[in-house]
Amino acid sequence: MNNVDKQYLSLLSDIMENGVEKETRAGAVKSVFGRQMRFDLKEGFPLLTTKKVFTKGVIHELLWFLQRPYNSHGSMNIEYLVRNKVHIWNDDAYRWFKQWIDEKIIKPVNMDYEFLVCVNDDEKEKMPHLEYWIENENKKENLEWLINISKEEFIDLVIQKVEIHTNVSRGLLMREKYRFGDLGPIYGTQWRSFGSGIFKGEDQIQNIIDTLKTNPNDRRMLCVAFNPSFIKIMALPPCHVMFQFYARELSSEEQDRYGVKYGLSCMWTQRSVDTVLGLPFNIASYALLTHIIAQQVGMIPDELIGSLGDCHIYVNHLEGVKEQLGRVGYEELPTLIIREVGSIDELTYDDIKISNYHSDPTIRFQLNVG
Repeated sequence: MNNVDKQYLSLLSDIMENGVEKETRAGAVKSVFGRQMRFDLKEGFPLLTTKKVFTKGVIHELLWFLQRPYNSHGSMNIEYLVRNKVHIWNDDAYRWFKQWIDEKIIKPVNMDYEFLVCVNDDEKEKMPHLEYWIENENKKENLEWLINISKEEFIDLVIQKVEIHTNVSRGLLMREKYRFGDLGPIYGTQWRSFGSGIFKGEDQIQNIIDTLKTNPNDRRMLCVAFNPSFIKIMALPPCHVMFQFYARELSSEEQDRYGVKYGLSCMWTQRSVDTVLGLPFNIASYALLTHIIAQQVGMIPDELIGSLGDCHIYVNHLEGVKEQLGRVGYEELPTLIIREVGSIDELTYDDIKISNYHSDPTIRFQLNVG
């Protein structure tokens, strides 16, 4: 068994044997606290082989995080993911929409509202089901349709780039804006524009790249996603809250072998770890990020370290975990190939290839959203 599956199955066993039972916002779990995993990225790309990992989702989600939010909606909106048939954030976005409707429309129902529905001009002809609503947008009977939108209708409105603007009379005029699929200033917004919402703030990713090029021994090459000032306007507070890079000068033998001077390591810190569904994604995602940054600065990926807080298994995942613990997977890890690009902002899905990935079959686990 390869070292990635070995460490991962060891953590699953640890939680099964030593976990305490807890009730959480998303369901009952078994949980342990404070664990660490380490992977040598020179041995291969760390994808689990004891079950199939959704690699398309890993790649697209990371590229989504890396979008600049002040040039586009970036990771504030799920449109990019939906258009690329990656639906891992759909439930959280729909839950956040229902919460927005409850707080901004249902609770203050006695106030006077004006609605303006904004539709991308290119999409108007594709939306006959909205025609009545748009023509009668200020009529109160349209509230029921808005409140009762199904998840399928919601996803359709995401693709059509529909926005709702409301004017609320509360003595003073207060304006609210919501675009279907919005999540608030989550991961990518904080990575590329820390502390700013959608406006240009601190680009932590570019700062790391620039520092690695000019001062690779710097001890401040980290990126923080957990911004307390924005937690209340995020659909989900970040689970992986921070990551830090570290450059190591390679031995002369390693330099001869790899043709570069430095190896690049990454340690990510995660406050909450859905060990079954989330962690395999997180391992692959941060490994991919390390490869991308290393290529940008002329280094090789060295080591990936996960510093894990609350590691839990949901009770409704236990049977699937038992099945996975009985598997042995494959000894050989896959290979990652990234086409060289000028800047990180030019990178696309087609530039990234994972080859020679062999795994045991998928195990179906229910996504717990709360």
